[in-house]
Amino acid sequence: MINRLKGAAVAVAVVLLASCASNDIGHLKDVNQDEVHQGITVYYDEHENKTEVKVFLRFAGPTGTTLQVDSGASVKLDGVALNENLTSMAGCYYNKTVSGKMPRKEYVLGFTDCKGKTYTNRFKWNNIELDSVPTVITRKDGLKIFFADDPEGRKEDITVEVQDSAQTVSETFEHVRRERIVFPKDKLQNLHGRVEIRVARHGSFSLQQQAHAGGYLNTTYTLAPRMATIID
Repeated sequence: MINRLKGAAVAVAVVLLASCASNDIGHLKDVNQDEVHQGITVYYDEHENKTEVKVFLRFAGPTGTTLQVDSGASVKLDGVALNENLTSMAGCYYNKTVSGKMPRKEYVLGFTDCKGKTYTNRFKWNNIELDSVPTVITRKDGLKIFFADDPEGRKEDITVEVQDSAQTVSETFEHVRRERIVFPKDKLQNLHGRVEIRVARHGSFSLQQQAHAGGYLNTTYTLAPRMATIID
């Protein structure tokens, strides 16, 4: 199984590294196979209603040259090869895009290098559903968001952003109370009128099987914005 990384600082570091990563493309057969880094993301966007699994193979770390598989190497999800993409903006990556939500189950990601060594990593994917978000928020009662299930067992963080026409306030909940979250009242005091509420789930995991260069898996589940009005 994939183990959760310790501390939010690791997730932040991964995002910062990805933002300055190379878009150059090399060949997997030309590099030391122990220096292949796996960068895996799984992303669902409710507004677009699609899920994407994306895998970058990079040389010597998360910002290194992207690598195109060859010489019998492969990148697979549940035993099926992912699609290869060669782009000027991102370099080479492998992906699968699903219309709508991926089924809730355990998935197997397999990377086989040019020497025939296979790294197998599993992850459990859970979709989340909101039971209710208030359309009217009073400052004294604050904002409570109820889930249709229990997000606590996922070992992933929930981030809530509330935005009016002038500013955005946010809070990340590392330990979600069963079936609900309570947004801090003090952060709502300077918001006025119509607000947009955005809810997202984030997870950062290390890989159980990885080469010397390491790897990670990030998950993001973004719900479509909900609208509400803040009153006194």
